Amino acid sequence: VGITEVTGVGGRMTDADFTAEEETKFRNMVQQQGFADRLYKSVAPAIFGHDNIKKALACQLMGGARKRLPDGARLRGDINILMLGDPSTAKSQLLKFIEKAAPISVYTS
Repeated sequence: VGITEVTGVGGRMTDADFTAEEETKFRNMVQQQGFADRLYKSVAPAIFGHDNIKKALACQLMGGARKRLPDGARLRGDINILMLGDPSTAKSQLLKFIEKAAPISVYTS
Protein backbone atom coordinates (compact mmCIF):
# COMPACT_ATOMS: atom_id res chain seq x y z
CA VAL A 1 0.00 0.00 0.00
CA GLY A 2 3.01 2.26 0.38
CA ILE A 3 2.49 3.09 4.07
CA THR A 4 5.46 2.74 6.39
CA GLU A 5 5.58 2.71 10.18
CA VAL A 6 7.67 5.31 11.97
CA THR A 7 9.16 4.09 15.26
CA GLY A 8 11.05 5.79 18.04
CA VAL A 9 9.52 9.21 17.39
CA GLY A 10 7.92 11.58 19.84
CA GLY A 11 8.77 9.81 23.09
CA ARG A 12 7.14 6.53 22.12
CA MET A 13 8.69 3.25 23.10
CA THR A 14 11.21 1.61 20.80
CA ASP A 15 12.60 -1.92 20.72
CA ALA A 16 15.38 -0.87 23.11
CA ASP A 17 12.87 -0.23 25.89
CA PHE A 18 12.23 -3.99 26.37
CA THR A 19 14.73 -6.62 27.37
CA ALA A 20 14.98 -9.78 25.27
CA GLU A 21 13.43 -11.73 28.15
CA GLU A 22 10.46 -9.35 28.38
CA GLU A 23 9.90 -9.55 24.64
CA THR A 24 9.96 -13.37 24.75
CA LYS A 25 7.46 -13.42 27.64
CA PHE A 26 5.17 -11.04 25.77
CA ARG A 27 5.32 -13.07 22.55
CA ASN A 28 4.46 -16.24 24.51
CA MET A 29 1.61 -14.49 26.30
CA VAL A 30 0.12 -13.21 23.05
CA GLN A 31 0.05 -16.72 21.57
CA GLN A 32 -1.97 -18.15 24.46
CA GLN A 33 -5.63 -18.94 23.86
CA GLY A 34 -7.91 -16.12 25.01
CA PHE A 35 -5.17 -13.49 25.42
CA ALA A 36 -7.28 -10.66 23.99
CA ASP A 37 -10.14 -11.46 26.37
CA ARG A 38 -7.82 -11.52 29.38
CA LEU A 39 -6.27 -8.25 28.26
CA TYR A 40 -9.52 -6.30 28.02
CA LYS A 41 -10.94 -7.89 31.16
CA SER A 42 -7.91 -6.59 33.05
CA VAL A 43 -8.95 -3.01 32.25
CA ALA A 44 -10.68 -1.61 35.35
CA PRO A 45 -11.62 -5.06 36.69
CA ALA A 46 -13.61 -3.55 39.58
CA ILE A 47 -16.12 -2.10 37.09
CA PHE A 48 -18.72 -4.60 35.91
CA GLY A 49 -19.72 -4.82 32.23
CA HIS A 50 -18.83 -2.20 29.60
CA ASP A 51 -16.99 -4.86 27.59
CA ASN A 52 -16.92 -2.92 24.31
CA ILE A 53 -15.59 0.18 26.05
CA LYS A 54 -12.92 -1.89 27.83
CA LYS A 55 -11.88 -3.41 24.48
CA ALA A 56 -11.49 0.07 23.01
CA LEU A 57 -9.49 1.23 26.02
CA ALA A 58 -7.23 -1.83 25.80
CA CYS A 59 -6.54 -0.98 22.15
CA GLN A 60 -5.81 2.59 23.18
CA LEU A 61 -3.29 1.38 25.77
CA MET A 62 -1.43 -0.59 23.10
CA GLY A 63 -1.39 2.53 20.93
CA GLY A 64 -1.50 3.06 17.25
CA ALA A 65 1.44 3.22 14.86
CA ARG A 66 2.73 6.40 13.29
CA LYS A 67 2.57 6.17 9.53
CA ARG A 68 4.18 8.04 6.65
CA LEU A 69 2.14 8.00 3.44
CA PRO A 70 3.74 7.85 -0.03
CA ASP A 71 3.01 11.56 -0.57
CA GLY A 72 4.99 12.46 2.58
CA ALA A 73 1.98 13.10 4.80
CA ARG A 74 2.20 11.78 8.36
CA LEU A 75 -0.47 10.18 10.52
CA ARG A 76 0.15 10.48 14.28
CA GLY A 77 -1.13 7.04 15.24
CA ASP A 78 -2.63 8.18 18.53
CA ILE A 79 -5.90 6.53 19.47
CA ASN A 80 -8.39 9.00 20.94
CA ILE A 81 -11.63 7.98 22.60
CA LEU A 82 -14.70 10.11 23.20
CA MET A 83 -17.01 8.59 25.77
CA LEU A 84 -20.57 9.83 25.95
CA GLY A 85 -23.29 8.44 28.17
CA ASP A 86 -25.72 8.86 30.96
CA PRO A 87 -24.48 10.11 34.33
CA SER A 88 -23.14 7.52 36.78
CA THR A 89 -22.16 4.92 34.16
CA ALA A 90 -18.46 4.68 35.17
CA LYS A 91 -17.08 6.81 32.33
CA SER A 92 -14.76 8.82 34.54
CA GLN A 93 -13.64 5.79 36.54
CA LEU A 94 -12.70 3.90 33.36
CA LEU A 95 -10.70 6.83 32.03
CA LYS A 96 -8.99 7.45 35.37
CA PHE A 97 -7.89 3.79 35.38
CA ILE A 98 -6.31 4.28 31.94
CA GLU A 99 -4.68 7.52 33.04
CA LYS A 100 -2.89 5.66 35.85
CA ALA A 101 -1.96 2.70 33.63
CA ALA A 102 -0.57 4.64 30.66
CA PRO A 103 2.59 6.67 31.27
CA ILE A 104 1.83 9.39 28.71
CA SER A 105 -1.95 9.54 28.92
CA VAL A 106 -3.87 12.78 29.18
CA TYR A 107 -7.23 12.76 30.99
CA THR A 108 -9.64 15.56 30.16
CA SER A 109 -13.16 15.94 31.40
